[in-house]
Amino acid sequence: MKIEIIFIFMAFSFIRSNSIEENKAKAESKFPQRRNSDISIMKSKAIQLDTKGNNLMPIKRKRKLGYKGKKKMIGKKIPPELSNSIDEQGDFSKARSVCSNISGLTKEQMRVCRKSPDTTSVAMQGLQQSVYECQFQFQKHRWNCSSLSKKNKNPQASVLLQRGFRETAFAYAISAAGVAHAISRACSQGDLISCGCDRPESAYVGQDWKWGGCSHNVEYGVKFSRVFLDIKERAKDMQSKINLHNNQAGRLVVSHNTEMKCKCHGMSGSCEMKTCWRATPDFRRVGNILKDRYNYAILVDQSVLGNGARGKRKRLFPRNRRKRPSETDLLYYERSPTFCEGRSDIGFQGITGRQCNRTSTSLDSCDSLCCGRGYNTIRQRRVERCRCRFKWCCEVECENCTIEEWVTVCK
Repeated sequence: MKIEIIFIFMAFSFIRSNSIEENKAKAESKFPQRRNSDISIMKSKAIQLDTKGNNLMPIKRKRKLGYKGKKKMIGKKIPPELSNSIDEQGDFSKARSVCSNISGLTKEQMRVCRKSPDTTSVAMQGLQQSVYECQFQFQKHRWNCSSLSKKNKNPQASVLLQRGFRETAFAYAISAAGVAHAISRACSQGDLISCGCDRPESAYVGQDWKWGGCSHNVEYGVKFSRVFLDIKERAKDMQSKINLHNNQAGRLVVSHNTEMKCKCHGMSGSCEMKTCWRATPDFRRVGNILKDRYNYAILVDQSVLGNGARGKRKRLFPRNRRKRPSETDLLYYERSPTFCEGRSDIGFQGITGRQCNRTSTSLDSCDSLCCGRGYNTIRQRRVERCRCRFKWCCEVECENCTIEEWVTVCK
């Protein structure tokens, strides 16, 4: 009896061991990618698998930590179309170096500069261009833009811009026009990251010509000029409104006088087809138009000027004028001084030493320019290029010639 029981127990153990080996072989054949090393790793991580390879342990998901409150925006956001890719490049050191070298920027302008350093750099070139044009237009006047032409200084920081003279109106207008003009051309030349060529109006406009080339992006130039310069005028008084009006008048001269330039295509220059594009006007033409606006600038009654709510409700009404000024007129509210004496409060050094023309009857005559004080005749020596010749290929060689001449200067 005992022998039978032992025999039955041994047979049962043998059958059980065979079934375990068969289940293990089935599992390995079903999941061949699981090696012994993988199984040991899973055991070390306390992962329990059944015979079919399923995970019996629940998956613990990581909890995301973060601030769930309402997001706050610090400062005023710059329109994305007016910012360049400095965030993508991460070149913040370059932005700081560019902006730190520009003096006279307000906090708002500094924020724009850090967001768009390359565009701001071109804007400063446009401001310098406006100073050169101002000097050309007023070279025969007592005030010759010397208040704006301080070396290594932002023209927008001039104390003259804090006044309301006719010259101030011209300075605001030519500055806004210079920024818009410079940026419009820089976009078409590929000098800026944030803009490119202006979009053509249509693919084909005429039978013998079509839009092509790279039109100057006047729209972008005007937008950035508005953001960069108008941001200074935060007050709601009439003085700020006049400054904003003159800024816009300068920009409109650029946008209203764009030119269509074309290039001919065809056999032997027959011009069978023309490719045309829009271009900003030459800046000399912009200066001439604004100088004409300066001659017919409108004086605004100072009674409408003021701060706070009282000045806020009033509108611009010029003296002795029935209709409202147009958007291209220049406005001023303070009569200009004679500019015969030097005035440090407006950055004017006076007319002593200015060269005049004793035979002229225009504004540069010695009688007019020197305020009737008389003039001195001195011998002046200057050096200029002379006897230039073309050298193949491709140079122009000149000599420096010293010229001595008699000139008249104001006492």
